[in-house]
Amino acid sequence: MEIKKIIYLNYIYDKCRRSKKIRAENHLTNKYNFAGPGTMYAARMKGSDFYENLMKEAGRKIVGTKPYNVPINKLDTCAKTHDSVYNNPKATGDEVQQADRVFQDCIGKIKASDGIQQSLLAKAATVGFDAKLAAEKTGLVRKGSLADGGDKQSSLGKKISNLESLGKKAAIKVKRGLKLSG
Repeated sequence: MEIKKIIYLNYIYDKCRRSKKIRAENHLTNKYNFAGPGTMYAARMKGSDFYENLMKEAGRKIVGTKPYNVPINKLDTCAKTHDSVYNNPKATGDEVQQADRVFQDCIGKIKASDGIQQSLLAKAATVGFDAKLAAEKTGLVRKGSLADGGDKQSSLGKKISNLESLGKKAAIKVKRGLKLSG
């Protein structure tokens, strides 16, 4: 391995350890490379060796099937496309939600003939994403929750922040009023 590559890998490993950005991957089964929360998409896209080394350095379990940057079936293929948007820190909440709907449409095409387990996992994922999108729609969680991008705050959180701001402004006016009358 050339010196520049070793130095770069050491820099990445050290940066990841310090920033604690390496999280556990919780895939639907240990065979999937993309389907499930917490996929280390960027590391997987750099190749199997990079992914393995990064996970080992971070003390995390290696999840999936070699090669780690290739989907293992239709469900995993849908998830890979979905993860590319989730990995983008500049993706808006609307873009993340669109990726969720495209993912649901994609896995909706999986049939029992593609494999019973894959078909059942696709149905379960659809239910999970329905719940996520409903929670985002009601404002309980931010649009694009679970993604690196998305909205910074839920609509409910924005309302609470606005109320807190109004409360602070009211308190300041009350204090000023008390000073003027005192």
